[in-house]
Amino acid sequence: MEKKKILLVDDDADFRNAVAAGLKAQNFEVVTAADGEEGVNAALKESPDLVVLDVMMPRKDGYSACAELKENDSTRAIPVLILTSLGDQKSGLTAPAAVASGHGADAYLEKPVDPDTLAAKARELIEASEAENKDASHVLIIDDDTDFTQALKVVLAQAGYRISSAATGEEGLLAVRAQQPDLVILDVMLPGMDGFKVCRELKSDEKTKGIPVIILTAMADKMAEADYGKAIAVTHQADEYMEKPVEASELLKKVKKFIGPSRRLV
Repeated sequence: MEKKKILLVDDDADFRNAVAAGLKAQNFEVVTAADGEEGVNAALKESPDLVVLDVMMPRKDGYSACAELKENDSTRAIPVLILTSLGDQKSGLTAPAAVASGHGADAYLEKPVDPDTLAAKARELIEASEAENKDASHVLIIDDDTDFTQALKVVLAQAGYRISSAATGEEGLLAVRAQQPDLVILDVMLPGMDGFKVCRELKSDEKTKGIPVIILTAMADKMAEADYGKAIAVTHQADEYMEKPVEASELLKKVKKFIGPSRRLV
């Protein structure tokens, strides 16, 4: 059975190592981070099945890290378990538990926690998350135009797709490799690595070459020949090429061409 990956974020090295060892003994894969900021970056890179967050940490506290994860489309669906010793176990719903919930945490446990209890809660959260998301086809948008990306997310979400996004070519490559989406919608003019190169990198990788890529760009009016951009896209093995501005209905037709209607709507 495939091991589920847990990201454990805690600045207490002894506690972190002990909990990691206990979770590994329960057949989990464990990656760790030492503070909230490092934890957010690790979640983006590792795409874990669960994040376990301490609250009192340097640079970024656990509540803030949790809120940031839940506000990011690339990490929003990852369940977050807050684990801390701030509360009073005898008082029922503690203030820290209420704050954790207010920042988007999926569950809260008090330290010290029994290893079996932690492992059971981890499995419960991961299974619930998988059940909720298994029927939604996943589209990854790689585009640095935040207004366009947000508008596209609304269109795709209304059609029943699960969406994540990245703003640079490098981030996009990492996201595709970690998340294995059903489809990539890729802009050409990106900071750093351009979309054509991203597409070629994806199509050269055995793990990602089968993922269809739709390239979108507004470059045609800047080229000597209108079809030159399409020719470059084909050379870089894109599966489809569309010019911005894109009609929502036409883009949805292309999405359905490659991955069908969202499985959530079938």
